[in-house]
Amino acid sequence: MDDVRVAGPARANFRAGRLASYAFGVEAAIGHNPMRYLFARRFLGRPGRENAVTAIFVMKPDVLFGTYVWIDEDLDLSTCQVQTYLPTMKEPIQVVDRLVFDCLPLTDIGYMDLMAWPHPALLPVAPDVCADPSTARPRGHRRCFMGPASLPGLRVSELVSPAHGMVTTRVIHDGDQQVRRWELIEHGDAEEDLLPRRVRVSRLLSGHRTDFVRTSPATYVPAPEFDMSPALLREAVARRLSERQE
Repeated sequence: MDDVRVAGPARANFRAGRLASYAFGVEAAIGHNPMRYLFARRFLGRPGRENAVTAIFVMKPDVLFGTYVWIDEDLDLSTCQVQTYLPTMKEPIQVVDRLVFDCLPLTDIGYMDLMAWPHPALLPVAPDVCADPSTARPRGHRRCFMGPASLPGLRVSELVSPAHGMVTTRVIHDGDQQVRRWELIEHGDAEEDLLPRRVRVSRLLSGHRTDFVRTSPATYVPAPEFDMSPALLREAVARRLSERQE
């Protein structure tokens, strides 16, 4: 249960105190459809190598049960592999860079928002390049990324809280058009390293907004359980969260 943090201007996203492997529940309503998810993450840290495995499982609605996203990041090797699986698929598929900056099908969950660190395909540039007044608040510093050559119009602006070293706002532009905005609305408790309790995703073009609410404390999950199949990990996480709430 070592504390693993990222060097640089912002720590790893969705840290949970000193837990290096943990899970929690999330709920949201997309339109009139109640959604329920399980989020699980494992950090591995060793000299010259930091790795994060993240899984999110869709539990509700029933038609999407079994859907999951699996993200394997290696900070030092600058790699990020994203797989997704829907019940209609024969096997998981690798999510290519063009889609990594979009959302899981039928939800407002952005692949990039689930990652522990900025996607390695993004190129850091001076903050002024992404001049975006919505991330230019006082009490925070901005960092800016441009998309790879295959996505020349992509820009990502992030606002990082200097007090907590965490990303509080992320805005994605395609050319001059803001297409998606992620915001930390409510922090969690200090003992959980302020793990977000509520985040909001907004889409400027449609005016659509979704709030994702954490519904459980961060719960320890033994690291070896992440080596099981996604279905078995989902069952193990669901069991541990249920036991925690009893």
